[in-house]
Amino acid sequence: MSRGDPGRGVVVGEAPGRLDVLGGVADYSGSLVLQTPLAATTRVRISDSDEPVLRLTSGHAGEARSVVVQAPAWATLMTAADPASVGRAWLDEQGVPAWARYPLGCLVLYAHHAAWQPTSGLMFDVASDVPVSMGVSSSAALEVATLRALEQWAGFHFSGTELARLAQRAENEIVGAPCGLMDQLASAHGRPGMLLPIRCRPDLLGEALPLPSGVVAAGWPSGVAHAVSGSPYRTARTAAFMAKQILAATMGVPLEYLTDVAPSALSGIGHDVLPDAMPGHAFLEQHGSVADAVSAIEAGLTYPVRAAAAFAVGENARATVAADLLRRGADSTDSARDIPRMLGELLCESHRGYSSIGLGTSETDAMVAAVQSLGPAAGFYGARVSGGGCGGTVVVLLDEAVLPRLGQLAGDSTGTALIR
Repeated sequence: MSRGDPGRGVVVGEAPGRLDVLGGVADYSGSLVLQTPLAATTRVRISDSDEPVLRLTSGHAGEARSVVVQAPAWATLMTAADPASVGRAWLDEQGVPAWARYPLGCLVLYAHHAAWQPTSGLMFDVASDVPVSMGVSSSAALEVATLRALEQWAGFHFSGTELARLAQRAENEIVGAPCGLMDQLASAHGRPGMLLPIRCRPDLLGEALPLPSGVVAAGWPSGVAHAVSGSPYRTARTAAFMAKQILAATMGVPLEYLTDVAPSALSGIGHDVLPDAMPGHAFLEQHGSVADAVSAIEAGLTYPVRAAAAFAVGENARATVAADLLRRGADSTDSARDIPRMLGELLCESHRGYSSIGLGTSETDAMVAAVQSLGPAAGFYGARVSGGGCGGTVVVLLDEAVLPRLGQLAGDSTGTALIR
């Protein structure tokens, strides 16, 4: 492991955003998810600084931002049992804004993981065309790009899915956003034009799957900003872990993941056992806290525990069926439009599930309804709100030939361009 800079002058790391075609917020429940990387990427350039400081600049959508911070106490960080805690305290002391905590959080965890520290000041220049707050993982793209640049700069390289897992730790433990792992895995390992199957247990990657010939997935931005640090996402996530704990106690078996429960078994659980909604104080009295480090139960909040369980279990089943359909592909006896139509139905079912756990909006409902009204005869197979929901981006499955029509819809409704 390198303990000082190899002196490379300038390095650049790059990573794409992603479209969540199926899986979404079931990732933290151990679901299978299907993801595809965007053409849009984030680029992080690291270079030497003449000053003994860390200087960050970022340019996105015409907005320039910069921040200068003193380096952390590297010796303290290297020996820390909890480097994330040390990193958070350092960032708080420096008054670092939220956007800069992603790359600096990656730096802290990388330095500790690699037993490496810079021997001079560093400059981080961030450039990106991944839309922000639109549910296409601009944060994961920034984290993965930063870590790829640090690999080149310091000379310590990750193997397997280590990079994605460290990127998730930066977002969970330093930024404080309770995301699952699928975004970082998709950004680090996705293949353009293909769907990457990820079994989020936590990081089992399958062989990338092609969509049917002539069919594409496109992102239609809703114009409603989304963040996984937001309250509805946190509530839905916590409800899923509450449901897992209730079901494990009821079934008398340990559940490593909520999606270990079969759909048929879930349907047989009565509403008296797994209620539609449960106040936080009632759960705390009956079951105590949940086994998830980034979920905290608020006593005065009511949680959609049954819907959270149904969504996770159902989404895992939908993603499994979709992956099987795609693997059948050209070997299938189905007609050329049968598989896209079936995939589209799975997307629309998934969208309804988002609404059931409080992650829908009227804007994204209207967008999905518009796609459904056009229908397979017009080359529009289905749509769903993607990622963490609550706005963001609607992913649409459609014939590539009708992309201009979807682009016109996007321009008319929100004045935004499609995301590919």
